[in-house]
Amino acid sequence: MAQFGKSEWMDKGTPLAYTRISSNDQDKSDQSKKNAKKKPTLQKQFKFINQRLKIDKLPEVKDSNWFAEVGSGTNRDRGQWKALMQRAQVLSLEGKRPFIVVQDPSRFARNTRHAMVAIDTLHEAGIPVYAVREGLQTGSVGDLHPTEELIFLQLLGSSAYVSQVQKDKADQSVSTAKEEGTMSSRGYSLFPFAKQDPLEVFYEHIDVLRTPPFKKDGKWQGGPNAHATIVSNITGENGPSINSVKNTLRNAEMKIRGDLTQKEYDSYRKYRTKIRNILIERGSDPYATVTDAGKYDFSTQALMMMVGRSLQDPSKFRQRTDKEIQEYLTNPKPYLSVGDSKIYKSTVSKR
Repeated sequence: MAQFGKSEWMDKGTPLAYTRISSNDQDKSDQSKKNAKKKPTLQKQFKFINQRLKIDKLPEVKDSNWFAEVGSGTNRDRGQWKALMQRAQVLSLEGKRPFIVVQDPSRFARNTRHAMVAIDTLHEAGIPVYAVREGLQTGSVGDLHPTEELIFLQLLGSSAYVSQVQKDKADQSVSTAKEEGTMSSRGYSLFPFAKQDPLEVFYEHIDVLRTPPFKKDGKWQGGPNAHATIVSNITGENGPSINSVKNTLRNAEMKIRGDLTQKEYDSYRKYRTKIRNILIERGSDPYATVTDAGKYDFSTQALMMMVGRSLQDPSKFRQRTDKEIQEYLTNPKPYLSVGDSKIYKSTVSKR
């Protein structure tokens, strides 16, 4: 009969813990904490892992072997996830017996194919993944646990399915929100009338952001403040303010980069540029607060109403097709917000 749970060698092994949440929105108390290890939800996961290890009479995880992050389980470019596996393989090459511990299979990943590739690599290095809540491990070379590994992957696959269903439902909410008149196009400005694209300037001077602040000729150089000032100055009056660069733009970009693979991010950047160019061509910016930053235009109001969320949160909301975009521009009336619909009715409809 198959034996589930820990292997005897784990009693003297080296556990490495991995904890993850998809976003800070899962718990409001997590939002104010920048350091992942200080987020209450991740601390609870880590505490749960060590409690279960103690019950299993296994060594607890040292803080130095705890890897924590905020990121989608469907993203295989998660920084701490990759660092975890690298650390485990280094320990294995040093002759130690590491094993990775997670609260449950869904914390390890939410993409079955990516997880299988990772587990196979770890398997060959003699490193199992142990889900303490279920008491399941994936086994390793010389210590096979095929039944457990199958159940582990089935549970992980179920999580991946649920994740996809949630994403589909989230995308469907765009239509629902439009119909109910509650969807706002605000939340992510493209600054089409800035002297230069703020996002391009942001990355052109990224080294300034990464440089620790220092004084030169009596002025502070390097760091977030200096970087934000440069971006704001170069982009001009119709670009983002210093605070907008330092907070809104930087935080939005960090989230988007963290949620997407490199291929997905490259596609998103092209999509963003396409929408921005449309605004430039039409001479209208629905986000503008400066009077000369663009005329009021129903087509661009409808466009941003329908693409706003896919720009703000591309991991949850799909890109609109060229056919859909053309529909918003040529037939804006059905896609306007409640406020814009009233303006449309009082002006265009009476002509």
